[in-house]
Amino acid sequence: MTLPRQTSTTVVDLYLARGRLRAEIPMLGFSRLSDLFNNVPGDFVGAYTYLAATATRRDLVVRLHDVRLIRPIEEQPPPVILNNLRDRLPARVVLDLDDWQVTGEIHLVDRIPWLEFATGARNRFISVNNASVRFVGVAEPLECQYLLVNGARISALYEVD
Repeated sequence: MTLPRQTSTTVVDLYLARGRLRAEIPMLGFSRLSDLFNNVPGDFVGAYTYLAATATRRDLVVRLHDVRLIRPIEEQPPPVILNNLRDRLPARVVLDLDDWQVTGEIHLVDRIPWLEFATGARNRFISVNNASVRFVGVAEPLECQYLLVNGARISALYEVD
């Protein structure tokens, strides 16, 4: 009898068009959320959610295209592997997603024109550090050290000083 392999999980807030879902995401052997979400086969990601009233764990399936932002709640930093480090160029940007605006830092391997960056990011989740998210109708912005932005949901991108 073979025992099922244990997989680590990470708790995240998934921001969708109509609200936020807190979910526990199986990491499927990946050490970083960006690697997981950029390599999920198919259009959906599987997760778990809890019903607070009964403390019951339930299966959850979310369509990746409908996810706007992913904010880790309990992500443990991955171990640093020196061979994987590359110099990156920080850029402070504003990303418009539907009725939301994200201001934060992205780190580029090379400087490329923003049109090429946006075109390449359309099928990827982009890591944004030191982010501030403004939602229409919400007075206070959401401040995050780290989040992922769905590149398919970006309607405008520009660099700020």
